[in-house]
Amino acid sequence: MILAKEQRIAAAILFGIALIAWFVVAIHPERQPQEQPKPTKKSWAERKDSIRLADSLRYVQWKEEREARYDSFRLADSMRHEAWKIERQARWDSMRIADSLWRDSVGWRYTARIKKDTVLDLNHCDTTELQYIRGIGRYTAVQIVKYRERLGGFYSPQQLTDEVLGKLSLDTLLYHFIVDTAAIQRIPLNSCSIERLQRHPYIRHEQAKAIYALRRKQTRLTSLDDLRSLPELTAEDLHRLTPYLTFE
Repeated sequence: MILAKEQRIAAAILFGIALIAWFVVAIHPERQPQEQPKPTKKSWAERKDSIRLADSLRYVQWKEEREARYDSFRLADSMRHEAWKIERQARWDSMRIADSLWRDSVGWRYTARIKKDTVLDLNHCDTTELQYIRGIGRYTAVQIVKYRERLGGFYSPQQLTDEVLGKLSLDTLLYHFIVDTAAIQRIPLNSCSIERLQRHPYIRHEQAKAIYALRRKQTRLTSLDDLRSLPELTAEDLHRLTPYLTFE
């Protein structure tokens, strides 16, 4: 059978394609998939080691969590204990003060030591001697001595009415006291600091600042007349402060 020209050309093209395909396959053979290595079973010793490691990690984590929880419990308990101690101390202090004030007012418990004709120097007596007077107990005696230290000494028994015995009647107490004014500790206005001025009960913060500023402005203070120019100090303030000031 004789093929037509077009058929011969088509047959030649197909033959060429088949030849090229065979050549490609011959040069690049098909790769066989590599077999995955089969997992080998771990030995019992290796499994035990991994279990021990996991257990150890869990134990360490549990231990840390337990310590953190116990620390928080201990901190809370400590804070509650401190608050309870402060509250208890404040309650006991208030009870002692109230009890001491009541005993001072009635003169109870110190009847064996009370001396009716006792006369004390307010600038030299101690707390034990103060309790010889009816109406003055331990708490009040301690407050009188503390107030004397803050003032630098008393110049009049009437000063007890300032703060210490304000809640008690002094009609029958003041005649028991005298004062030695030579024992008063005076404040040197020309050399003291502003902190020293503020520690005195009769000088407020703004008054101390005004006195200090006036001293720096005038270089030296010579008398009470210099202080009268300050609007912060009234005539009553100057009268109370006079025994405690010196211009040396």
